[in-house]
Amino acid sequence: MFRKKIFCIGTCLLLASIFLAGCTSPSNAPAAPTAMPTTIQTIPPATVGQNPVSVTTTATVITPATTAVPEGKEVLHDTGTLTTKSYKTYDFKTLMGYKFLYPKDTFKVTIKSEKPVLGYAMNTEQARQLEGSQLIPRYQTYTKGVDWGLIEPSMVLEKATDTTKEFTIENVGPLTYVVDGRWMSYDSAYDNVQSFTYEITIVKTGGPTQQNFNF
Repeated sequence: MFRKKIFCIGTCLLLASIFLAGCTSPSNAPAAPTAMPTTIQTIPPATVGQNPVSVTTTATVITPATTAVPEGKEVLHDTGTLTTKSYKTYDFKTLMGYKFLYPKDTFKVTIKSEKPVLGYAMNTEQARQLEGSQLIPRYQTYTKGVDWGLIEPSMVLEKATDTTKEFTIENVGPLTYVVDGRWMSYDSAYDNVQSFTYEITIVKTGGPTQQNFNF
């Protein structure tokens, strides 16, 4: 009887030890992974009619370039030296290419001179006679003007020192332009004048004669 009690007590102690050992033993099972929070960004769909996107359209306007109207074509430019007894001729045919000039042909003549000179156009045939004593413009003291004598001038600049003037041709014909200092020989105020320089520019500003003639 005593042995049975001892056996029962021993069995109970053994079971208690096993139970206590199972509760206090560390677990070798792997730890479960920690779940990381996932953030999902949700973009709401655009709603028609709400907060419209403003689109700026830039229109390029092309302005046509303005073409400057030409003032004319320079047909002659020359500098020279004169005295009170000399002149210089410029033939429109040989120097400027115009055998004939026609009504409504227009020219702008500019003369700059150290002393006042006469500038005038005349018929080319008559201009060939300027060397004679009959075709000399003379200064008249009583009129304070120029006596042209037999000369039939056109496109006249009188006593030019820095003068520009535009002329229109009225009759068909071959012309020669003349820069003349001889009139001063009839004015005592210019008795002591020796040689002097001048400059002449002729510009064709319009008219029917648009081409050069080679005949």
